[in-house]
Amino acid sequence: MDDFMQDPVFYWLVWGVFTVAGIIIGWSLRAALPERNVRNTLERTEQEKNTLARLYTHLKHQHELREADFKKVTLELGTMRQQFAQIESDQSRRQTQDQSLALRAERAEANAAQYAQKVAALELLTQHLNTQNDALTAELNKMQEELEAWQQIYQDFQRMQQKMASVEQAASNLESERARLHRELEIARIEIENLQLEQLQVQHKAQPARKQSGAQADRKGGPAAPEHKDDLKIINGITPFSEQQLYVLGIYTFEQISKWDDQAIVAFAKALNISPGKIYQEDWVGQARHLVASNG
Repeated sequence: MDDFMQDPVFYWLVWGVFTVAGIIIGWSLRAALPERNVRNTLERTEQEKNTLARLYTHLKHQHELREADFKKVTLELGTMRQQFAQIESDQSRRQTQDQSLALRAERAEANAAQYAQKVAALELLTQHLNTQNDALTAELNKMQEELEAWQQIYQDFQRMQQKMASVEQAASNLESERARLHRELEIARIEIENLQLEQLQVQHKAQPARKQSGAQADRKGGPAAPEHKDDLKIINGITPFSEQQLYVLGIYTFEQISKWDDQAIVAFAKALNISPGKIYQEDWVGQARHLVASNG
């Protein structure tokens, strides 16, 4: 129906048919009906005509809209044909690209397999390197701790060197002072020994000769007045002053000293104002026996 309405000839033909039919019907009704009825009929006919006119206007408007839609659809169809041709061209190009991409994908898969093997090898190498890195990190931390400990020791050593330098300086000063005091003490000791020696000589000249019994003489080391005197200073540890004291006590020879027992050593040490340990340590008795044996 829409196609027939779009045809102008059919449209005006329908319009003419309806017009002639209306006129015929009008004249027929006017001849057959009274004037009032004819007037009513004319009014209804006019209303129907107006209705038909509105319907025609509406149909014309719809026809124009359809014409516009048809043109629009025709344009869209042309556009779609162009797009379809473009799509077919793109599809053909895409097929070519897909084939190329398929070849590339095959090569990529082969490369991916090779890369997977390389990645696996690299992962093993990475694990090995991580293990070595952990070991080296632990060793580095250990060496860092040792270095810090050595630095602390070096700092302590430097402080100790400073202290040792100050101690050595003080020791040097003390050594100088000790040497000076030792010299002064040695000079004083020599002076004291000389004074004591002079005193003993004076006492020895003033003291009468003592007589001792045979048993007492044997117990203390021999006769009181031997024919000669030995140089008792040969024995290591006997000083000139000690020698004079031994002379005063009646000890003149090595043989007398070689006969000392523990009781005699304690008695003579007390008389000489020295420790018995000094006599034992310096082995006066052993030295005297050796001298007696070498002289005999």
